Amino acid sequence: MTDTSLEATCRDCGQSLSFHLDETAPARCAECFDGFMRARDVAFLSSYAELGVTSRRVIAETSLRALALESPPARKVLAMHIMEQYVQVVGDLIGLYHALRQRGGEPMMKAFLEFQVDRDSALAFFREMASLSEQELLDSLGLPMPDEIARRCPSLSKSDVRDLRKAMVQMLGDLKRTGDMGEGAALALAQATGEGRGGAALVKQSDWLDSVGLRPDQVASIAIDQKRRTISVSAISVDEKRLQGVVSVIGAMTNAASGLIYAVLTMYQEEERRGRARGSRRA
Repeated sequence: MTDTSLEATCRDCGQSLSFHLDETAPARCAECFDGFMRARDVAFLSSYAELGVTSRRVIAETSLRALALESPPARKVLAMHIMEQYVQVVGDLIGLYHALRQRGGEPMMKAFLEFQVDRDSALAFFREMASLSEQELLDSLGLPMPDEIARRCPSLSKSDVRDLRKAMVQMLGDLKRTGDMGEGAALALAQATGEGRGGAALVKQSDWLDSVGLRPDQVASIAIDQKRRTISVSAISVDEKRLQGVVSVIGAMTNAASGLIYAVLTMYQEEERRGRARGSRRA
């Protein structure tokens, strides 16, 4: 039998890496790739916080403002677009929470970018947000309680302590609000994200499916549910007040994500300062 395997070398450590003709030559070995990402975790979080975290809210708020100026069909498209941002921001928050809990283990960039929201992970997240105490939640993330910030981060100025405490109090409130949405939100999220649903389509009416039609003020997204062998219909109302509520929730989850990153980056900075201080004492 002809051996079609080829060899490349890891660009970081020089280790030989095998691959086949139908594969892309790897740039690094798995260990070096993890190290490459881990060394950039702080930069990734900082850059993501500046743009990626707020992107869903910006799109949702822009779509909400445009509702009043559009025709009824376009309003339905905008309404569904807002719901898509809601689904995506929940998925982003769950993925971020999962990644931050890996801090010190798996690279956070890897944990976040590879995370896939499904029914189980969505249910687990909403249950944790609803049931964990503030102390338990922050302990799981390696973060101090707001009143312990000055002790855990002695290098921070009084104003920095005050700003972080304010951000963390708001973050805890926003996470609690997310948990209060309940398991129904998690199930809706699991349905909307997929569990294997790749191609969804907007429809004006759905009574041609199972004789279950839409009201004039509704629009629906349909997709194939392979597991149940049926067509899944996600209908929403183009009601401006309801959509304002959805955008408000998107804002709360955006704030929660921003607060989480702010707190974690502060802890990284404190750990770095502590490490430098130990090094200077040894010298």
